[in-house]
Amino acid sequence: MIEKLNKKSIKYKLRRGTIENLRRTLGLKGEGTKDSPVVIDDLGDVAVEISLRTKSTYLVLRNLAITKLSIIDSQNFTVENCFINDLEIAFCRNVTFSNNTIVSVRQLLCRNCTFENNSIIQKEYSKLINNAHERRTFVYVWVCLGVGILYTFFAVFSLVYLYLSLDSIVFLITGVFLSVAMVYMLNLRIKVNKVPQNEYINFTIQEKEAFISH
Repeated sequence: MIEKLNKKSIKYKLRRGTIENLRRTLGLKGEGTKDSPVVIDDLGDVAVEISLRTKSTYLVLRNLAITKLSIIDSQNFTVENCFINDLEIAFCRNVTFSNNTIVSVRQLLCRNCTFENNSIIQKEYSKLINNAHERRTFVYVWVCLGVGILYTFFAVFSLVYLYLSLDSIVFLITGVFLSVAMVYMLNLRIKVNKVPQNEYINFTIQEKEAFISH
């Protein structure tokens, strides 16, 4: 299966407008509501790369071979019975992954999501349930916050006690921008942690070699 996915794939950039266009042109089932989600199902012997960003449209991805599935700031969708070589999800809510085969996965600030009856590589499973990618990301956030504060301090010191220079101004702008951005990320994580945590149910653990011949 991985060898198949390495071949050229069809790219879909799914947003509210493009989902509606696909629904009409491909004759997809569903209206995009909770009771009637849009269903993208079984495109045949075709590998796809999907970039998804939608909150208002209810969507189901089913029976697809996906080289890369990138989902950002989305909710109300389901992925089931798919082979996913590379999964990236960030800032997602109310998402369900069921009965998929997942080779690689990274998640950031996703809550109230359900992973059920999926097959996954051992090391990726450990990263997923321990939220390793998010933890590592926020180590970098703290480091960048420290750098931003230092830049700001030295820039202010230079401007007040030494002399006005282009370097000092650049350092000040960089430090303030970096500090504000990192504080925003930390505040976002605090808010996100008030949402119910993800659920991980009934995983099947496999070796990568099993996926190559899948």
